[in-house]
Amino acid sequence: MNHVFLIFLGGGLGSVARWGLSSGIQTLAKNTSLKNFPIGILTCNVLGCFLIGCLFGFLTSKTTPAWVMPLLATGFLGGFTTFSTFAKDTHSLWVNGLTYLAFFKIILSVALGVAAVFIGIKITQST
Repeated sequence: MNHVFLIFLGGGLGSVARWGLSSGIQTLAKNTSLKNFPIGILTCNVLGCFLIGCLFGFLTSKTTPAWVMPLLATGFLGGFTTFSTFAKDTHSLWVNGLTYLAFFKIILSVALGVAAVFIGIKITQST
């Protein structure tokens, strides 16, 4: 039950951080050529990937307290961006020699994700 609370806490903080950072960056870009591009969310996704890489890189050589992964990786970075987990899982496939599965995961995740959005919008707009 303790892990559930840590994930809840980290997820809430990560979500608020994502909203604040992406909104702030999007506001800064409103008078630039990037005004119609979701640069704020892109920034959160890339930063989240960098942070999860740093976290896993740092923790591989350390004894990690039990609260760190639920609070920071699953919770905060999961709330900040789910893209970071996607990238970390793809990295794991790659470094374990499953390069073809890494590429397949990228293509399948993006294609199915975008298709699911289109289908969801189509279904809800037709009712």
